[in-house]
Amino acid sequence: MIGGRAAPLALAGATIAVSVSAVLIQEAATDAATVVWLRMALAVAMLAPWALPQLQAGAVGATRRDTILTVTAGALLAAHFITWTASLAYTSVAASVLLVSLHPLIVTPLGTVLHGDHVDARVLAGIGLAVGGTVVTCIGGFGAGGNALRGDLLALSGGVALAGYLLIGRARRNRSGVAAYSAVVYAVVSAAALGTAAIGGTLHSPNGRVIVACIGLAAICTVGGHTVFNWALRRLAASTVSLAFLGEPPLAAVLALLALGQHPPLSTIIGGVLILAGLAVTLSSAPATATVDPAAAGL
Repeated sequence: MIGGRAAPLALAGATIAVSVSAVLIQEAATDAATVVWLRMALAVAMLAPWALPQLQAGAVGATRRDTILTVTAGALLAAHFITWTASLAYTSVAASVLLVSLHPLIVTPLGTVLHGDHVDARVLAGIGLAVGGTVVTCIGGFGAGGNALRGDLLALSGGVALAGYLLIGRARRNRSGVAAYSAVVYAVVSAAALGTAAIGGTLHSPNGRVIVACIGLAAICTVGGHTVFNWALRRLAASTVSLAFLGEPPLAAVLALLALGQHPPLSTIIGGVLILAGLAVTLSSAPATATVDPAAAGL
């Protein structure tokens, strides 16, 4: 059994990993569906050495309910990636990442009602601080209108979809191996995105630039980020895992400045400090709430 403090530390590492995604997506310079289906297909291939033995042992669960929940989780994650990736074509990296990260407002109350997750005063204070920082950061970008508003709405839709995905993952994690569950979910995401590309008339063979960017997205952001979040969902409340995503905006803004030359406004800097402070408060006080099935305790 991994120590109780390992989960918060793993969340911090996963947050750093997913913060790279916005820059890599813009570097890919192609449509959202292509980025999503390719990155997820590559992630499935990377997880295959661990996922296949778990699948052969029935680690994802054999009941109809398990299957429905897993497929639904994949569909929600697909919606999250497609809407959020599409939003980056219309609005700034900072605004997009911030709006897609409002899901703790949904996950926290529903996690308590649906899963009995305990949320103490310090965790609530951390969530309040982080969400407040999100609001501060967004102040400078809401007046853009036009295409920026379209991008903002797409990013917000991505946040709602991610909330549903995390809540289902919290329900499923104790019944599944992490690699097997993640690989099946990612396969559903890839298939959904591939279908979206075909229906939308954007299906094409990716060029070398897109492939390289998607390899980075798969290895760093998906396997090193989202798969670690799946691992943490069995050990921590869904609200805590959800909040960990809020560390992404300030880190993504810094990377966007360094890699893309996008200078964040003062509101983004101030909000980023508040977000990181709230994340630190929450992770330092987050209890390990989930009982892990020994059969699904590893990767």
